[in-house]
Order: sequence, then structure tokens, then C-alpha cells
Amino acid sequence: MDDDQKQFERRFEAFLAENRLALHGSTLVLAVSGGIDSMVMMHLFHALSESWSMALSVIHVNHHLRGEESDGDERFVMEASASLNLPFRSIQLDVSSYQARHKLSKQEAARELRYQAFETARVDAGADALATAHHADDNAETVLMNALRGAGIRGLSGIPLRRERGSVIRPLLWATRQEISDHATERGIPYREDSSNLSMEYTRNALRRLILPGLETLSHSNIVNSLNRVSTIMRSLQERLESELRDRMPSIVTHEGNRMRVALGAFLREPLYLQEEMMLEIFRNLGIEASTRKVRSCLDLCTRSAGRYVQLSSRWCLYRDRDMLVFGEPLEKKTFEVPVEVGKEYSFSRFRFGSEEIGIIPDVSDHAGTIEYIDADRLGSRLLLRAWKRGDWFQPLGMGRRKKLSDFFTNEKVSLLEKQSVPILESDGSIVWVCGLRLDQRFRITANTKHVVKLEYSLLSSQ
Repeated sequence: MDDDQKQFERRFEAFLAENRLALHGSTLVLAVSGGIDSMVMMHLFHALSESWSMALSVIHVNHHLRGEESDGDERFVMEASASLNLPFRSIQLDVSSYQARHKLSKQEAARELRYQAFETARVDAGADALATAHHADDNAETVLMNALRGAGIRGLSGIPLRRERGSVIRPLLWATRQEISDHATERGIPYREDSSNLSMEYTRNALRRLILPGLETLSHSNIVNSLNRVSTIMRSLQERLESELRDRMPSIVTHEGNRMRVALGAFLREPLYLQEEMMLEIFRNLGIEASTRKVRSCLDLCTRSAGRYVQLSSRWCLYRDRDMLVFGEPLEKKTFEVPVEVGKEYSFSRFRFGSEEIGIIPDVSDHAGTIEYIDADRLGSRLLLRAWKRGDWFQPLGMGRRKKLSDFFTNEKVSLLEKQSVPILESDGSIVWVCGLRLDQRFRITANTKHVVKLEYSLLSSQ
């Protein structure tokens, strides 16, 4: 064997050991597409498996995006695995359906499904980790793409040696594309070309085929090495930053049910780089796909007036409250409006509401806030349970003048999200009760009251 190839294999082994990506006796799943990078990785691990006592298996993901070519890749990897006596498994993906359902780009949908398949394969195999064949050129392209997008420290740190979610390792990040190609040629390792790599429709391909070579020509320097140096420095800084996040975030970011709240004052006292990283960490926790535009929109919201919001995904919005930022579900656009009758009970997705006539006038000073008693004779002919509307006003119990409901909510420290879900009981156009919060003065029980209606409102326990 050529000395260069022996050195290449020794460097591979040293990289695994130094970074503890795999240990002697490890069980690994190898993600093999059939391309040159993953085929070289499979042969490198196979050559090392006996001396390291490693148990290896192969996973191939068929995205079904290139028709017969995709199926040909699957057959090729299956045969290559068999030639090395490695267990083989293929997972079929329906990228198009997932893309449409989650409103993602084709590449985003394929990536999400692929990593879900990787983790499924790793768990099913009882493996310590799954290895992908990302290399130094991939990392350089990622750093440059993220820099062009205005990414922060995490983006400029490039592809991590280990993926955060799931046990995914990248044992070829030290090797360049040319070194991998040379090794494949010298060792006679077969592989398949992916026709999509030639398409200039994708940003990464344009960077790979046009931008990076052009930069090297202009600068007379090794751009891949330079960008990987930036990645190494930023990765070290990222580790320091993660330590800061662990220290600071618990006092600033809190979970409340299916919402996440950010204490605005404390958040704004942090330096900009930490604000950005906190946002990105929240995105990761909530499963929101991160982008520089989204992070900037969230930070801009900090200086906007209360009531503004940013839509981050189909499942999540960020709302600007008075002294908080609140991550919650998008508010329903449909107006909630349901006619109700005295003597009936109603169940909704979040609460129950009921009313009944009672014969004895109660002691109105002794009851819970979810129960109110009103003068039945003051009710009109049409009762309506509805959501809050802009311009609403009522006369809060104990006050001699009317008050805007929006001002009442502000005084009571009711957040934007909460006030959208507080039901309002209305009688012939007049507010009777802001359920659970305050009765209207005009419907109170007086010394002249002869007939009483008991109102009751309760949140469901799931809330």
C-alpha cells in the first residue's frame, strides 16, 4: 500500500481516538449514500473494525427524489455492504409529503427526515453512534454559507464533530475532498456520482463549484483551510458560550405549560451575542428552524410596543408583552362567539361555562372568582359568550364609570395571549362578566334584586 494511503488511514484512526468519537468495542451504524465520501468512510471503518473490535452496520436512506438513480444508489450500497459482510438496512422516505405538510423547502424536509431515520436506525441497532461522512470541504462551505446569512458564533463554528440531538459523529471532518478522492483512487474504492451535485440551483453547489475556487484564485490561499481555521476558533468560543448559557438562561427563560417566557429586562441587559444565542437555544428547544432573519425579528420585537408578534413557524409565535417575550401557539384568527342560555352548561376546548337561576339570594361577598351572582331581571333576551374585541368597554364592579377592556386587562396584568382566551359574557350588546376576572357594575345584586342567576366559569384541568 502507498505510504500516503497508510498515512491517511493512520490519521483517520488518530482523529477517532483523539476526539473519542468511537472507542474500542464500539457498535456503529454507518450512513452510506453511495457517494465517494461515505464509501471511503465505510472502507476506513471496515479496515479498522477488527483491531478496534467494532461492530458495524450500514444504513442507506432513499429519498426517492431522483427516480431510478435513487433506487440505483440503494442497490449499489446494498451490494457494497454485502461485499464487506456488513449488515445493511435501507429506509424509504416520502420527502414530498413531509415537505408539503410542514411547509419546508425540499432540502430542509429531506434533511429533517434523514436525521430522524438515522436516529431510528441507531436505536434499533443498539449502536453507540451513527457516523456520517462530512469532511473539511463540507465544513468550509457551511461556514461560508452561514457567514453570508449573517450567522452568529454557532453558525461560524461550522459542522460539529458530534450532532447535538442523537449520537451522530463526523469522523472525516479532518480530511479534504481531494484527499478523500485520492484515497478512493489508490484503494480502488467504487462509488456513484449524485447528479444533483451538478445542479447550480442549490447554493451549496454554487459555492463549491464557483465561489470557493474563485476566492482561492483571487487570494492565492487555501480557502478551505482558512475557513476550517475559523470554524475551529468559533467552535472553541461556542463551548465557552454554552457554559454562559447554562449559567444565565434559567433566571431569564422559564417554561409555563406550553409556553416559554423571556424576562425582557434581564434579557436586554445581556450582551448582543448572548441574546442571539439564547434565541437560538430557545428555537432548538421548541423545534423552530433557525435563521438569521427570525433571530433579528425576535430581537427587534424587544423594542416594539406590547401586542406585536412575530410568526416563527406554523406552531409558534413570539409575542411582545409588557415586560415579557412569550413564545406560544399562534392566536386563532376566527372570532369566538357562541349564544348561551340560562340553565345550561357549555364545554369548550379550554373551559366550561354554566348558569342557573337560584331561589335564595346568596352572600355575594363569599364566593370564588370563578363564580358570580347577577340580577336576573337586568339580563336581556340574547346572551352571548365571545372573545374580547378591540373597543370593548364595561363598568367594572365597584366603579362609577366605564373602562376600556384593554385598559382593564393592562391594569390586571393580563397578557396578550391570556386576554385572547378570556371569555366575555354579553347581554344584548353589554358586557355582563369578564369571566373569572370582574363582573359589570350594572348587573350586580342590589337590595332590590328579586331573581338571581349564578354564573360559573372554570378552566379545564389540561390547561
